[in-house]
Amino acid sequence: MHHKKNVNNALIRLIISFFISFFSLHVFAFNGGGSEHLTIPKHDFANGGVNSQPITNMDELMFRQPNPNVNVNGIGIYVYDGMFSLDALGPYQVFKTAALKTFFIAKTKGPITMSNGITINVDKSIAEVAKLDVLLIPGGAGGTAMQTIDPDVLAWIQQIDQTSIYTTSVCTGAWILGAAGLLEGKGAATHWYRANEMLTKFGAEYTGKRWTRDGKYWTSAGVTAGLDMSLALVNHLFGKEYTQAVMLDLEYDPQPPIKGGVPKKSTPIIAQLMQDMYDFFLINFVDCPLGTPGACLFN
Repeated sequence: MHHKKNVNNALIRLIISFFISFFSLHVFAFNGGGSEHLTIPKHDFANGGVNSQPITNMDELMFRQPNPNVNVNGIGIYVYDGMFSLDALGPYQVFKTAALKTFFIAKTKGPITMSNGITINVDKSIAEVAKLDVLLIPGGAGGTAMQTIDPDVLAWIQQIDQTSIYTTSVCTGAWILGAAGLLEGKGAATHWYRANEMLTKFGAEYTGKRWTRDGKYWTSAGVTAGLDMSLALVNHLFGKEYTQAVMLDLEYDPQPPIKGGVPKKSTPIIAQLMQDMYDFFLINFVDCPLGTPGACLFN
């Protein structure tokens, strides 16, 4: 009876945890291959698989803690108008499923409308957040370009990075980290669009990987790659079996119907047309010298 009671209590905790994770994101819609570089700094005390003990019962699953403990100051996802929704919402769902303290931050409180029309209400501003254990910067297109020349945003990112355990980006969020001077001399992943040109501008090396870790910096390729990077970070913090539990909760087993997703796996004419489309909106930004005023972006 005592064993049965413990199992029932554990199952109740699991159900409660699931519903908290599922309903904690208040979203309002309107019409709507990783790699690890070897330059791991000495301060990165999480390196080495500290949560490698196997999980054998419900309590070990439900009460496993991240190491290092990123639930002290939490995981902050910086959001802004025009960003790609999945860049932020994908990692948010992964981290919340893993029971990690995760929240959105914007330059100012209030509604943020993403590129596909989804609007979220953000109740934390950068003025209110002085420390984070993990910072995540999502990407986009024109909206992201504008963030790279916002001195208040860049100064805040630099401040957070001074004490963060990990600083991360998804997609073209790497442009923002680069503009803040954080990727110089680092290997990094980003969206495939003119990736070499953009990362070279910021003194970084484009790895071409699904996600890349270089020291405390974790960067991913475009959009959906943020899910892979987030799971890689969960794996780093909790270990393989806990990560499998998260993946099962999400039923994460991607099987796209056709080959594609990156230029080398796509029909050449389609890859060229997609680059031409991005060029129409962004080539002036790509060609701008680092630190050029925003007027250069769309002239």
